[in-house]
Amino acid sequence: MIRNLKKNKFEYAIVSISIVISLLWSIYSLNNFDKTKINFNGNWYNQLLYEDLAHNWKSADKFKKKLDRGDGFFNSIPVYEKFLLPNIFVGYYYHLIDQDIYEKKDNGQKVIKIRNYKFGLLIFQIIIFYLSILLFAKELKKKVNGNLFKFIIFFLSLEPSILQWHSSFWTESLFLSMMLILFSLLLKKSNGILINLIVGVLIGFMFMQRSVSFLYIVPVFIYYVLIYKKKIKPYFFFITGFLLIVLFTGYNNYKKTNYFHILSLPHQYYSFYHYFAHEIYADRKNISSKEAKKILTDEEKKWIENNNIDLYEVEDYAKNVDYRNKIFIREALMNPIYLFTKFIKKITVMCIIHPLWVHQSYYVDKTDPEAINNPKKYYHKHILKNVIYSIFIYFFTFFGILEFLKKIFSKSKLNDFDIFLFFNTVSIFYFIGISGLWGNPKYFAPCMISVIFFFSMGVERVKKFFEKKI
Repeated sequence: MIRNLKKNKFEYAIVSISIVISLLWSIYSLNNFDKTKINFNGNWYNQLLYEDLAHNWKSADKFKKKLDRGDGFFNSIPVYEKFLLPNIFVGYYYHLIDQDIYEKKDNGQKVIKIRNYKFGLLIFQIIIFYLSILLFAKELKKKVNGNLFKFIIFFLSLEPSILQWHSSFWTESLFLSMMLILFSLLLKKSNGILINLIVGVLIGFMFMQRSVSFLYIVPVFIYYVLIYKKKIKPYFFFITGFLLIVLFTGYNNYKKTNYFHILSLPHQYYSFYHYFAHEIYADRKNISSKEAKKILTDEEKKWIENNNIDLYEVEDYAKNVDYRNKIFIREALMNPIYLFTKFIKKITVMCIIHPLWVHQSYYVDKTDPEAINNPKKYYHKHILKNVIYSIFIYFFTFFGILEFLKKIFSKSKLNDFDIFLFFNTVSIFYFIGISGLWGNPKYFAPCMISVIFFFSMGVERVKKFFEKKI
């Protein structure tokens, strides 16, 4: 054990420091933001757990209550709405420690309790993330030189825009942990049944953690083609593992709703149509977004009425989702230039790295009149600082990409790590393609894991350049 410690002392030292920082940051956040407040609509909320997080914890509370009354684990699993795995994780934790998630205020409103042992959840995800770093370090060390290895592990552990998630209750920390475990297994390059089955199961769990990864099997499949070529066994078991989780999710949804579906219906309902169809329509018809919204809403209401749609029935709700998707596709095809221009603008905003997104989210209240009347100013108060930080990251990343492209076009034989870097490039484009239209830096978090590889290569290249000069 002592020998192993000496051999891996760098990564153990970095991970130990990072865990301490994450724990201290968690304590700070809990002490300062685990508070109940009243928004501008007069509703109570927990400052740490607002908006989407509040929805997660509401579902987690239902799951916990079913467990408490003895319904059994699988019978208690909720329908996949906005999220699934995070709700199970939170609900089961509070079931185990026998603590309430909600409390009632004097006016009868329910709000997430303060000081109800939330720290345990943060400790768990911090430990999981840094164990995944150690697992990844073990495989990475076999593929790259010592300096590059140290840069990658250092920045994965301590880069602020990644570090911030471990001390919050957003879904990113555990998702990034799964990504690193997946990357470790991919670097391992095993033909074995178990490893490839686990790869598939893990991608399935990533889908359960965040629906944005519902097609992440595609980049991984591309990696398998490049690594395993015509070997059938790895493909078979990796896809089998993925289908086990996805079909279980669909079956669970069917048991609870009598309608088999895999993708979250609320996520699809409040998706591209909800946010962007009226804007595309407004540009096409040269009218205001407000007018366009009213026209499309009236058309939808008329369609619902003509087709006797009951939105409280899951099957009818799914039909309405299908209607919305078709209308969005229609508008996108009729005004592609506007959509493409908007997409480029939005992904530019998304790719601005935000190292304090979590901290600043505690001060956001969507019911604030300023957020409603002047959203650009309200949500982009710190954009200049973030742009400066992003320039710093992308400066070194640019040199890392040059190093990678130099290897690609030199016609020299690509090693496993080169193929892994290509997979990470596809991974970045995947998440940007899926989430880019929302323009939220939060959705860039999975890309940062991949960016760190190129950033670290750039740091190493610049370091070598100055060493030669000296």
